[in-house]
Amino acid sequence: MTKTIKLEDKKLLKLLTEKGDLISVGREISTKIEEIEKEMEEVDKLVQAEEKKVDINDLTDKEKAISDIVQKCIDDMNAIKEEIYKRMSEKVDHTLHEKYENLKKNKEDAEEERNKIAIKAQKYNDKIIPLTRKLMTPFLEDMYDDYETINVEGGEIVATIFNHLDEFKTNFKK
Repeated sequence: MTKTIKLEDKKLLKLLTEKGDLISVGREISTKIEEIEKEMEEVDKLVQAEEKKVDINDLTDKEKAISDIVQKCIDDMNAIKEEIYKRMSEKVDHTLHEKYENLKKNKEDAEEERNKIAIKAQKYNDKIIPLTRKLMTPFLEDMYDDYETINVEGGEIVATIFNHLDEFKTNFKK
């Protein structure tokens, strides 16, 4: 059994409202990050498709032959890798790599911004929880009553209290 009560406290209402605003902004940024990730996948597929068109079979065969001799031939392998990179650089459109890196940076920036907002929201929680407990304590009628949720609905603070014993009995019957 859950019971709902209404609390009146301007400070708590302000904290809950500001926290809700921060959460909304964070969710918008998460949506933006998802869009950037999708675009990054598309650009990555284009890069891979372009790279597949470049013929490097002759260079990879040389690389395999040299890698058998490992320690002696490290310098030769690096030279061949440089040739591969040079050929890739010549054949693959540089703007695709740049676009991918820009998208990656945008994603990282958005994630950092979202994390900063989450930390701010947690600071609100650190203030809201003790104040809520203080205000809701008089409404706890039974030793098994406990705090459940607190939200702002229609400009009013609405809190719910549930009873552990009732919940136990329900679960026990199941």
